[in-house]
Amino acid sequence: MEKQLTDRSKQVLKLVIEEYIAAARPVGSEVLREKYKLAVSSATLRAEMAELERQGYLEHRHTSGGRVPSESGYRLFVENLMNRMGLSNADMRRVEHQFHQVEGNPDLTRWAELAASVLAQLARNAALVTIPRSDAKTLKQVQLVHINDRSALTVVVMNDGSVRQSVCLLPYASSQEELNSVSAALNAAFVGYVPLEMAVRAHGLNGIAAEVAPQVLGVVSRSGMSGTVSQSGLISMLAQPEFHQSDAARPLMEILEGGALVNELADRIVNRSGVHVIIGSENPLQEMALCSIVTASYTAQGGSYGLLTVVGPTRMQYERTISSVYYVSRLLSSMLHDNNESIRHAESRRFDDTAD
Repeated sequence: MEKQLTDRSKQVLKLVIEEYIAAARPVGSEVLREKYKLAVSSATLRAEMAELERQGYLEHRHTSGGRVPSESGYRLFVENLMNRMGLSNADMRRVEHQFHQVEGNPDLTRWAELAASVLAQLARNAALVTIPRSDAKTLKQVQLVHINDRSALTVVVMNDGSVRQSVCLLPYASSQEELNSVSAALNAAFVGYVPLEMAVRAHGLNGIAAEVAPQVLGVVSRSGMSGTVSQSGLISMLAQPEFHQSDAARPLMEILEGGALVNELADRIVNRSGVHVIIGSENPLQEMALCSIVTASYTAQGGSYGLLTVVGPTRMQYERTISSVYYVSRLLSSMLHDNNESIRHAESRRFDDTAD
């Protein structure tokens, strides 16, 4: 539960975080008072910052230095304190102009490469964009097989005959007979649908079926991605002071280049809309503990989907990054839909001309 903070404490925390994001240096009371013309004494600011540290929102890494945000501080900032500003009109016009350059191109790889490049430029960090499969798969059958009281093997069969398996954690002890009923409920809700449609239909489930549906959706979602990832902005990200040491950068690079991150993210966001922010130790992979991730899905033809993801240090520009991911995901989905319609109409006209 969020600890109660006074309005002044929230203002101080917001300023500390914004200053640390901008300068990458621990923030002291004198810096805040002088730079932001605060009408309080340095002693009052030190007391406020000490209380924010006591409550877990700030950290004091060196006795003589200033303070830096903790993960809890960043989380409160993202959810309640940061400015809710979209991209500027100039940024939006520039992004739209760049995407118009690939209109009429049916190659999703080209769209993903452009999206990664645009996101990296906007967020000034690393951007990863997965490429949806052009042939979106639908679910043919799902079966939960009892392993022990709190886990089951999830066996997913897609309409093309491909099979995926994963261990599913159960909310409470369940027998195989109960799992058969859960499987029946999942099949009734999901068979014949693509992942994004399944995510909507999952809201009608209840009991164990509702609890395990996100895990089933995660298994299904990975069959809808090609596994190909377009990347951009890695150099910008590694130029951040957090990654100057090679022992911090090397495992992160391996994760970003290996594809493990996007698989983990697919499990997390397949049944959730909007932009998602994952901070520090909230990350699904231990190697990402120094990073924050901002991610959202976009849709392509046939209900298939891909992921747009920005990766950077926890000291990232959250307002701009969230706005960028949101805008590009919406624009990309809209333009891919329009692009597919235009291509279909062109093909139809060409067929009609040939028939004549």
